Amino acid sequence: MQLSKLLPSVIITLLLMSSATSVAQQNRLPEIGTAGISVMSVERERTFGDLYMRQIRAQAPVVGDPVLNEYLKDMGTRLVREADDVRFPFTFFWINQNDINAFAFFGGYIGFYTGLIAETETESELASVMAHEVAHVSQRHIVRNMERLQNASPNTIVAMLGAVLLGMISPDLGMAALSTTIAGAQQLQINYTRQFEQEADRVGLTMLVRAGYDPMGAPGFFGRLAEKHRYATKVPQMLLTHPISEARIADTRVRAEALPRPVNRDESRYLLAKARVKARHLQLLNEEALRPLLREQFTAVDNANRYALAIVLLDQGKADQAEQVLAPLLDHEPMNGFYLDVQTDILLAQGRANEALKLLEKAYMREPREQVITVNFANAAIQAKQPALAIELLRDYLLRDDGNVIALQLLVEAYRQQGNSAAMHETRAELYAMHGAFDQAINNLHLAHKGNQSELDRRRLQARIEQLMAQKRQLHDLFG
Repeated sequence: MQLSKLLPSVIITLLLMSSATSVAQQNRLPEIGTAGISVMSVERERTFGDLYMRQIRAQAPVVGDPVLNEYLKDMGTRLVREADDVRFPFTFFWINQNDINAFAFFGGYIGFYTGLIAETETESELASVMAHEVAHVSQRHIVRNMERLQNASPNTIVAMLGAVLLGMISPDLGMAALSTTIAGAQQLQINYTRQFEQEADRVGLTMLVRAGYDPMGAPGFFGRLAEKHRYATKVPQMLLTHPISEARIADTRVRAEALPRPVNRDESRYLLAKARVKARHLQLLNEEALRPLLREQFTAVDNANRYALAIVLLDQGKADQAEQVLAPLLDHEPMNGFYLDVQTDILLAQGRANEALKLLEKAYMREPREQVITVNFANAAIQAKQPALAIELLRDYLLRDDGNVIALQLLVEAYRQQGNSAAMHETRAELYAMHGAFDQAINNLHLAHKGNQSELDRRRLQARIEQLMAQKRQLHDLFG
């Protein structure tokens, strides 16, 4: 499925619907503690967000890259920590699509297209987009706009939510479903309100500064993007879903100029993440272009170029050359997760799984809770035919991050390799459930139940089956 054909920022766009209310009503902000409660409780919003995320995992090319996921999570956590009115944990994820866009939806879920980081020039620019989306969620803009639909029937609102997911599969079907749903409801419009965009700009800038980013990243990025595509026939999805006027850019720039700016920000991890996206996921870089850029220095830019070349060589099957290119970086920063991940893949490609285990065991002893190290350590253990070690590592990690798809995938393989059929089916069930495939999940739990001799475990599995059946009914009620 090509995400370029999806509805632009479908979830946030279709749900932010404004009615023909007066300007005075738009500017009268409710107290955040009660905002949107008449339409949807915070707990209900979290439930909807969870169900939407399961469908997104099933329908869209969500990036399963522990290095990039950890980078995005770190940035998001840094911003959310400085946000006000946070009601639930945030979840940040990548969609592998060479387009410039980001979107937020119920329950603190925020998605970023890989094309977005490729377009930015600094980490503060990327963080400004994230801060803007976090502000939309923390201020409950989706639900507050839904309050304006209170004259519509509950079934109409639910049908519109279903159209959002249909739109993720096919824009034509999604728009057709939406048009049918709101036929006759001429007061509904699919756009952002000026009020909420301005509020997200203001709240986002405050977050940026508190988190140590440059507030000029916001007007710099959006201003450059608007200027670049001023006369283009096809504009980035972000400009469609986040309309940017000259007045809005000017206002944001005035606000940003009045705020403190950091000195000598460390951009090294941002540049490595950007290089990884462009080299591996978007495949925008090649050996011919990168070779001349190699330098015997360790500036952030030089390191990113060398790192990108190592990835390109590895992905071309040139593991030996990749190891030579990466070696200076790993010697310089032996605990850098970006480098450890690529070195692990190099060693595994060369059939040196035991050496990978030694490398990662040392790193794990220093940082046992780090996702990149743990996932790579478990993967190396599986490749070295040591499933018990992988299971121990993954089960401990999943206690802290039970929704980690990569860890669950590896755990399924570790149990399969160990010959533990019941545990394999139980873990596979959770993986299916994470993708909204509840029938397959329930079938796997039945197989786990059948192969388990412990009465206590059988009761636990039966209880989990009933939970998934309830979630399946919720999904059906929501999307039909």
